[in-house]
Amino acid sequence: MYLFSLKLPVIKKNDLLLEIFFETLKKEEKEVQEGDIIVISEKVIATAQGRVINLSDIQKISKRAIELAEKYDMDERIVELILRESDMILGGMRHVILAQVNDILIANAGIDQSNAGEDNVVLFPKDQKKVVWEYYRKIRKKFNLKNLGVIIADSRVQPLRKGTIGIALATAGFEPVEDCIGKPDLFGRPLEITLRAVADDLVSAAQFLLGEADQQTPIVFIRNANVEFTENPNMTTGLPAEQCLYMNIFSKYLLKKEKNDPNIS
Repeated sequence: MYLFSLKLPVIKKNDLLLEIFFETLKKEEKEVQEGDIIVISEKVIATAQGRVINLSDIQKISKRAIELAEKYDMDERIVELILRESDMILGGMRHVILAQVNDILIANAGIDQSNAGEDNVVLFPKDQKKVVWEYYRKIRKKFNLKNLGVIIADSRVQPLRKGTIGIALATAGFEPVEDCIGKPDLFGRPLEITLRAVADDLVSAAQFLLGEADQQTPIVFIRNANVEFTENPNMTTGLPAEQCLYMNIFSKYLLKKEKNDPNIS
């Protein structure tokens, strides 16, 4: 498997990202090849969607936002945006709130201040699943490809682990999860619960090249990856809360603590 990044111009609000992508490839004398997987940072997609907000424009602050901002030592304008963008607030700690947006848990509802400009924030991209298939169709047509994968990528933290790893927010063109249940291990014993997070693993590899600072490399090519290409994936990356190991155990743990200490929230 071979990975390389593509340096783009600084993407600005409402830019035509795909057109810039195609122009950059032509300038660099590169092409998307058969079987490539294109990993795209969610931030450039959100920026191109116009999802850049200047905090001075946030005038109306809810009582709930003021309370959470005080509790977690945060800018109340950012907290207000978090509340607007979230499906659910699960809690928080100093400087960060854990929220559910669509089918993932993410810090501060995915709202990011880095590389956003003075007093700006970038919101999470809208319609990620729709967008990833739109990009897939246009790139595939442009280069006359049969097999292609596209991933909208972000990073996240893991319980009790330092640092971030990759997460695929949306995928197109390949199976994002490999079902290993029933396959034999080295001793012939069938696997019972193993699902391999193919798309998340690919994003984690791409994280080494995706620019988090000033590199301007929001797109990574993954070449010769061992994936199953398809326009009709059988599985999705999302998991219902009731089937999630962490959600089940943490909810019981917090309920138990709250029962013993009513001041916990």
